[in-house]
Amino acid sequence: MRKLILLVLAFGFAAGIASARAGEPATVAAINAASAALDDAFERQSAEDIKRMMTADHIAVTPYYDTPQTAAQQIASLPELKYKQTNTGEVKVVVLGPDAGMRTFTARLDGTYKGKTIPPDVFVTSIMVREDGQWREKFYQVTALQP
Repeated sequence: MRKLILLVLAFGFAAGIASARAGEPATVAAINAASAALDDAFERQSAEDIKRMMTADHIAVTPYYDTPQTAAQQIASLPELKYKQTNTGEVKVVVLGPDAGMRTFTARLDGTYKGKTIPPDVFVTSIMVREDGQWREKFYQVTALQP
């Protein structure tokens, strides 16, 4: 009986993985589209769009912010942020589950924050989650790369 239960659980787990993988291309595309829209909203400094595309408990950690920032803190500091982002490396998305994914890539940032130059060459990591059917960013980290 114990073996039968383990066998049923194993098949159920394998079926769940197979169905998650079958939807991965669509999930990856949706995560990339949501992330691109959020990047665009930051470049346009659209506080309304940014707020809508991030989770309520969003945290951002960058070499240019003084401390980890909540969504509200980022939105409040928008007048101090002037930048343009160009992705320079392959964007990779790892699907962490049906409602979560991690996106990584290298980029070039041209701009300033509070009048200081932003590190230009960076590695970006973001965690995206699906809430109410919409992909939103939950966590964002920028790591400065050596020139």
